[in-house]
Amino acid sequence: MNESMADLMNNPINSVNNDPSSAYPDDDALWLILADGKPHSVASLCSQLNTDAGGINRWRMALPENVRENLKQGDGFWQLKTPSVVFRESDFVEFAQTEEIPVSVLSECTSTNMVLAEKVKTAMALDENLNPDNLKQALVANRQTAGYGKQGRFWLAPAGDVLTFSLSIFSRRPRTQTGAMPLVIALSCQKVLRRFGVDAKIKWPNDLMVGSEKIGGILVESIPHATGGHICVIGVGLNFQGLEVEGQTAAGVWQFAPDVRPEPLLKALIHEINRDIQFFFIHSFSTFQTAYTAGCRDIGQDVVIMRDEKSIAEGKVLGVDGTGALLLESGGEVKKIVSGEVSLRHKDESFGAAVDQMLILDCGNSKIKWAWVVNGEIVGTFKAPYNKLSILGEFCRQHKDIKKIYGSAVCGQMKKLQVAEQVLHRIEWFASEQVACGIRNHYRHTGEHGADRWFNALGARCFSSNACIVVSCGTAITIDALTTSNQYLGGSILPGFNLMKDSLSKNTANLDRPFGRIYPFATTTPNAIASGIMDAVVGAVMLMYDRLVEKEEGLPVDIILTGGGSSRIYHHLPPQFVAGKRIEMVENLVIYGLLNRIQQQ
Repeated sequence: MNESMADLMNNPINSVNNDPSSAYPDDDALWLILADGKPHSVASLCSQLNTDAGGINRWRMALPENVRENLKQGDGFWQLKTPSVVFRESDFVEFAQTEEIPVSVLSECTSTNMVLAEKVKTAMALDENLNPDNLKQALVANRQTAGYGKQGRFWLAPAGDVLTFSLSIFSRRPRTQTGAMPLVIALSCQKVLRRFGVDAKIKWPNDLMVGSEKIGGILVESIPHATGGHICVIGVGLNFQGLEVEGQTAAGVWQFAPDVRPEPLLKALIHEINRDIQFFFIHSFSTFQTAYTAGCRDIGQDVVIMRDEKSIAEGKVLGVDGTGALLLESGGEVKKIVSGEVSLRHKDESFGAAVDQMLILDCGNSKIKWAWVVNGEIVGTFKAPYNKLSILGEFCRQHKDIKKIYGSAVCGQMKKLQVAEQVLHRIEWFASEQVACGIRNHYRHTGEHGADRWFNALGARCFSSNACIVVSCGTAITIDALTTSNQYLGGSILPGFNLMKDSLSKNTANLDRPFGRIYPFATTTPNAIASGIMDAVVGAVMLMYDRLVEKEEGLPVDIILTGGGSSRIYHHLPPQFVAGKRIEMVENLVIYGLLNRIQQQ
C-alpha cells in the first residue's frame, strides 16, 4: 500500500470529508476521565487537562448533553452517576498490531457503517489495484448521531450508553454465498457476552436478547469489488445501559455484569467476529449450525413471522438449516423461512390485536394539519388556522385514548407552545436528520434544514420508488431532489404565490394590483403579474427535473406535488413536458413522511 493510501485507511477523520461533524477523540478527554463513574477532584481534573477552574467548565460544556446531565458536582468533586462508554484510539495500538486490524476512534459521526463504507469506496476509487485485504479496519464512535438498522430503522444510541462500531472485511465469495454472515456474527457476539457474564441468546436471525429484551443488534452491508467478491461492512450496536423508548425497554450489559469494562469487551468482539468470519469464508454456515442452534432462544417456541407488520406464517421453530434458514413446523409441514425483510415474534409478544392510536402534527407557517392514525393506518386528516387551534383541542378531548403524539414544525416557537397547550400529552417533535428510512440527507447543516422538506422527501417514498422531484407549494415553495439510491440532494426555495405578489405590491410602484389570469402573452398588468409568478415556479420545477434526469443518467424520474397550490402548478406545466411522465399530487405529504419515520423507529 502506498503512503497516501495508508494515510487514507488509517485516518478516518481526513478521509471522510462529507462528515464535518466528526471530531478528534481528544475532545473527549474529560469524558474519558469521568467514564469510570468514580469521584474525581476538580483540582485533579484541572491538572490532567492542564486548565483552570474556568477552563474545566468549558470542558464540561463540551460533554454530550445526556452525559452532562448525568454529572454530579459537589464538595470539590465531579462524578458521573453511572459509568459511561467512551474510547481513545491510543488504547488500541497494540491490539491493532496483534490482530492486524487498524482501529480508529471517532468522537462523533453519523453512522459507523456509513462512514466506514465511504472510506472503503474512496480507497478503492483512488487505487484500482489496491489489495482488498488491506481494506480491513475497525471504526468505533463515541457518539453516533444517525445510526440505523435493518430496513433503515433508526438505531437509538445515547452517548455513553451504547457501544457502536463497524468492521470491514473482504470476502472472495460472491454476496449470494454469504447470506448467513449475520447469523455467524450474532453467534460471535453471544459467545463473547457469555464469557463476560451476560447470558444473552440470539433471536433469529441476528438480534441479541436477554429474556424478552434486546441488548444488541447487527447490520451487515456489502460493497461490490472488481474481483467478484465484496467488502462486508459489519455494524454492531450493544447497549451497556438499559434503555426505554416508547414504553419498551431494552437490556444493558451493566444490568447483568456491572464490573465489565467496555474496552476489553470491544477488543474481544472484534477478535471473535474476525476469527469466525474468516472461518465462515473458508467453510460454510453448516460448521456453525449446532452452536447457533444451542444459542438461539426460539428453538421449540411458537412464533409468528411478520413482513411489513403483517403475519405471513405461524408455527413452531425446529431449528435452522445449513444455510441459516429458519425451519418452521406449520400445518403438518416444514417451511423454510429465509432471512430478509421479515421479523420473528413469539406468540406471547403483543402485536396486531391491540389498538395502537397516535396523532401526527404538521405545523406549517400558516396552519396546522393533523392525522389520526390507528394501527399504522391514517383514518382521518384535519386542519385549522392558528387562530382556531381550539378545533385541535376539541379533537383531542374527543379522542382521549390517543396518548402518542408526534410532530414536525416550521412555525415559530410561540406557535409550537400554543399547539402543545391544546393536546393532552407530550409531543415528540421530529426535525431533519442526516439519515432516516434509508434516505441520506446531503444538506450541509441539518439544523438549518426545514423539517417539512425532509418529511416531504420521506413521504415521497410512500408513492414512488424512483428518483423524484418533490414540490411543496405553501407559504413558500420548495423543490427538492431525491435519487433512485435514496440520496436526498437538497433543492430550491422560492417565495410562494402570495409572497411573490406581496413583494411586488409593497416594493414596486404601480404594481399593487390584484391577481390576474395566466396567459402565454399577458396584455394587462394583473395578468402579467400572475403569468410571471407562475412562469417562475413552473420554470424552477422543470429546471430541477432536468438536473435530476441528467444526474440519474436515464433512470426514470417522477414528480410529486403537495401543498395548497400544487394543483395550480400541475395545470400550468406545459403539455409537452407532462407527456410520458409520472406526476402524483399528494395531500399531507409531510404526514406520510412522519408516519414513515415513526414506523421505521
